[in-house]
Amino acid sequence: MPTNAKDMETLRPLVERYSEIAHLDVQKERIDRYKRTIALERVRPVVLISEVPWGEIRDEALACRCEDPALRGIEGRVRRDLYQWDHFQVDLVVPPVFNVMKRTRSTGIGLRVQDTQIKGDTGAYISAHEYVDQLKTEEDLEKLRDPEITYDKEATEKALERASEVFDGLMPVEARGRHMSYNLWDVIAEFRGVESLLMDLAMRPDFMHATVLRFTEIAESMFRQYAELDLLDSGPMLVHCTVACTDELPAEDFAGKVRPKDTWGRCAAQIFGSVSPEMHDEFDLAYNERLFGECGLVYYGCCEPMDNKIDILRKRFRNLRKISITPWADPERAAEGMGADFVMAAKPNPAFVASPTFDPGPVRRETEGYLDACERHGTPCEFCLKDISTIANKTENLTKWAETVSAVIDKYFA
Repeated sequence: MPTNAKDMETLRPLVERYSEIAHLDVQKERIDRYKRTIALERVRPVVLISEVPWGEIRDEALACRCEDPALRGIEGRVRRDLYQWDHFQVDLVVPPVFNVMKRTRSTGIGLRVQDTQIKGDTGAYISAHEYVDQLKTEEDLEKLRDPEITYDKEATEKALERASEVFDGLMPVEARGRHMSYNLWDVIAEFRGVESLLMDLAMRPDFMHATVLRFTEIAESMFRQYAELDLLDSGPMLVHCTVACTDELPAEDFAGKVRPKDTWGRCAAQIFGSVSPEMHDEFDLAYNERLFGECGLVYYGCCEPMDNKIDILRKRFRNLRKISITPWADPERAAEGMGADFVMAAKPNPAFVASPTFDPGPVRRETEGYLDACERHGTPCEFCLKDISTIANKTENLTKWAETVSAVIDKYFA
């Protein structure tokens, strides 16, 4: 299908600048720091900003003009990266290869999520959900099916062809797979609702074990098919918004087809922020050990506070490399438990960019708290501001946040 000439006129100046940025020496320097972080060196912490509420940034520089939907997708991605580069880049890497995700199809798992959503107008992906409980009985569990995954080679090749035409003469284009990621209890919550799930953990533990076992089997089936279809990626730049570059993957005996031990595994149980370490271990980590035990490296956690659960993570994962430490965790206790053995994926509080007037004080104190704790215990650290529901329509909140955090880090890493 020939590319729309008008769309190409729109795209080429954008991708030319994108390519120029991608080939700057700073990209190699930042990728090296990504790798050294994952290698557990105490280098200057990487700072990233992700999950931006783009709908609040009403700037012509972000307005897509392409008519072709496929080209519009490329345009939107490039415009957002260029805008972030200009306004709040911190340690963003624009890689010298433009990646196209391998396209897949799935038959599903036998049920569809039924929910009521309340979504804001900020352009954030975050919504409030009220889920219908569809898994109340053993008979309900029997409705679940292992999905059949199909690699859509034709759609992937079309996407590659279109992107290659756009970037012709500027930078290579590659089709990439995915790392292994599955949050068991986040998925279960979508089919049960939060209240029903937490009540049954206490009142019907045997049924909840049966439930998580069934979803573990579903995830195992998905991962097995991803590997068989060569849909896994041994070299992702990021894993859930945080750095992932490493020379440790793929494994030394890699022969061209990516296996679990050649890639990252990532899991979390956000709803378990309110349960005891013992319950967390019994109902989540035991099953995730089964799912991700063979991965090359593992990143655990999201928004749930894990500062008092480092010891159970140690016991379950020999390949654990990174742990998420949220604003609701104690960084001192987390760093004491982690020592120099894991990367602390520090998640700054997004509420600090949500006000019409930015106040650098709380950001400064929060950043110092993370850095002081990591310095005392020799813990490698990175920062990722994410889950941003709103910036009060103020792009400068992100710019000032980036400047504030960078200035604090300068005092620790001259």
